[in-house]
Amino acid sequence: MTTEAVRRSRYGPLLICLLLLSVVVPLFEGTPLGVTVMDIVSVAILLSGVWAASRRRRDLYILIVLVAITEAVRLVSFFGSELYGAIASTAVGIVFLAYITVLILRDVLKASQVSLDTIGGAVCGYLMIGITWGTTYFLIDLIRPESFNFPAHLQPRAEVVAQQAHYLQLVYYSIVTLTTVGYGDISATAPVARNLSALEAMVGQFYIAILVARLVALEIMQSRRSD
Repeated sequence: MTTEAVRRSRYGPLLICLLLLSVVVPLFEGTPLGVTVMDIVSVAILLSGVWAASRRRRDLYILIVLVAITEAVRLVSFFGSELYGAIASTAVGIVFLAYITVLILRDVLKASQVSLDTIGGAVCGYLMIGITWGTTYFLIDLIRPESFNFPAHLQPRAEVVAQQAHYLQLVYYSIVTLTTVGYGDISATAPVARNLSALEAMVGQFYIAILVARLVALEIMQSRRSD
């Protein structure tokens, strides 16, 4: 397989993992099996994210270091304070997700032609923004509980299973905020959470507008070259 062929399939594994997180993992929400499934999908996202975003050697090294730190902090948390461990591992995870998102968006915006992989990268970038913001909301709620208003049947608890379900609920909140659907079943109450929610909604609108314009412009340029 040539280098170009490998490059064309670079975003496929990450896109599949992100769809699994968004569609399949919530089916097991709130169950012990859900924790295992979530851990497996999270590791898959880490690995496929490194593969998708590590076009340059420097980026690869940075991503590997971030993955190592994330897993090390998660391991250490088993022997120390569970809350502080969760806060630390979540914070490092946010840095990792944000860095991958930036690298993907850089590649998509710098693409010289529209291909299936370019479109896949654009979808990955959009989902990564939602997941990164959702992880940030989870960190905010860990540091300052009751930063979000949940319906009575979704109130978070301290158990590992409940915390995993709580994370998925905030990722869901992030996605509906990013798309500006805003069902209203979960709402931000703390000022920092409200401000980040408003910012995410604006980012979602600008992302669609800028990216669609970019891809349309590339398609027009390709059509003119082929004439």
